[in-house]
Amino acid sequence: MPHHVGPGGRGILELIVFVSGGVLLSLEIVASRVLAPYFGNSIYVWGSLIGVFLTALSLGYASGGRLADRHPTASVFASVVFLAGLLTVPIPWLAAPVLERIAASTIIPPELKPLTSAIVLFGAPSIVMGMVSPFAVRLRADAIGTMGQTAGNLYALSTVGSIAGTLATSFVLINYVGVRTLIHLLGFALLVIALLGWVSARRPVTAAVGAGLTALLAVGVERTAAAAPAALVYSRDTVYHRITVWDDGPLRYLKLDNFTHTGIDRTEPRRTVYSYADYLHLPRLFVADPTRVFLIGLGGGTVPTRWVADYPSVTMDVAEIDPEVVTAAERYFGLEPGARMRVTAEDGRHHLRRSDTRYDVILIDACLIDAIPFHLATREFFTLARSRLAPGGMVAMNVIGALAGRESQLFPAIHKTMREVFRTVYVFAVFLDKDPDPTHPRNVVVAATDEPALTRDEIARRARDLVDRGVVSVDGFVQAAANLYDGPVETAGVPELTDDFAPVDALVRRR
Repeated sequence: MPHHVGPGGRGILELIVFVSGGVLLSLEIVASRVLAPYFGNSIYVWGSLIGVFLTALSLGYASGGRLADRHPTASVFASVVFLAGLLTVPIPWLAAPVLERIAASTIIPPELKPLTSAIVLFGAPSIVMGMVSPFAVRLRADAIGTMGQTAGNLYALSTVGSIAGTLATSFVLINYVGVRTLIHLLGFALLVIALLGWVSARRPVTAAVGAGLTALLAVGVERTAAAAPAALVYSRDTVYHRITVWDDGPLRYLKLDNFTHTGIDRTEPRRTVYSYADYLHLPRLFVADPTRVFLIGLGGGTVPTRWVADYPSVTMDVAEIDPEVVTAAERYFGLEPGARMRVTAEDGRHHLRRSDTRYDVILIDACLIDAIPFHLATREFFTLARSRLAPGGMVAMNVIGALAGRESQLFPAIHKTMREVFRTVYVFAVFLDKDPDPTHPRNVVVAATDEPALTRDEIARRARDLVDRGVVSVDGFVQAAANLYDGPVETAGVPELTDDFAPVDALVRRR
């Protein structure tokens, strides 16, 4: 590193390039966990983050090159890195108020809220980090004849740092370090290597001032470390979700990203907190005596726990893609896997693909308010599920959306797709008796079978018979069956979902 570079300067420059590259990509990945509690993990979130970080890099490359030409000194170079750290450390302090205001905004279109948030929180530090590589090239370029080799080597080193940051964050850090702490650590990593750069450039006064400011920030981080609210029971960031468990009086809730997925009453565990879970017992109307049941999506485990407890002949397989969700369900919601309930941490579609078991009932409970795994809603998936059903079997899927109107996009698309695969499709809308307006979003259970369709009267008779004989003890089962929606489902304007084309993020209701 020319221009006031000490004996170890050349190594310091490479270290700065490597670390800044790693911090940048690590920050991009962890940024998804910052936005998830407010906007989920949809393609809009990831598209916004990738777009913002790439744009920031472009701006950083251009501005970094200009600054390096005007002030080609190691001291200024270190100052750029220090500024990047100063802009990174406060992100956890700013995130909640910024995201709450953006999420509540009635001016910003819902699809643009993740983009706006990414720009506000991550735009500035990413631009400054983008300045590092071209600045380093300028400092390292000893001769025009080797400029290409110098630039190539330094950009390769930055990319290797980005790869290391990506892998370390994805496979290690995000599983063991909280999001707030991780972002603070990334910021302090930049501050520390900037101090090394100043020392190497023989700028002791500047380094001392920077060290003092770094120490003050460290004290601030320590003092403002978020104390867990009294009601918070558990919180963890995983590869797939931010998991939060909290208590509200006797009720305990499980939240995945920005959606509360499960609730239980700890004083009355059999009581249903979220009514849609009772609707997942409706396949008992159509399958007389199920023995093998498969569930995709665990949540807190209330659905499989109730199925196994209520129906002694049932053996249940459960696929939950996030192993930490399984752990949380066991630890905080009373899930007890055993001989009659086997829980595996894997993708549900993958389970069906590798399994040769024929199930009487397949339940899909993986839909969130603002996201749905697209590969669990396509024609190919339903065809696979159909091939794994025993004769007379049924697939039932929990969907969130409206039955009709402007908010109705995802449900009609799934309904249309299931009708292409199955002979008969039923629609049961939660709270249809209390709120008959089909344009209001709600949980909808879409049930499909190859058996002939039953009439509304036959469904009602079967529901009453199952309750009277004590086969089904779910509260409100008869009313759930009565909430059969037999109105028109407008599918002309929505696509049939396939593995090749399944724009589920665009179809999900936006708030």
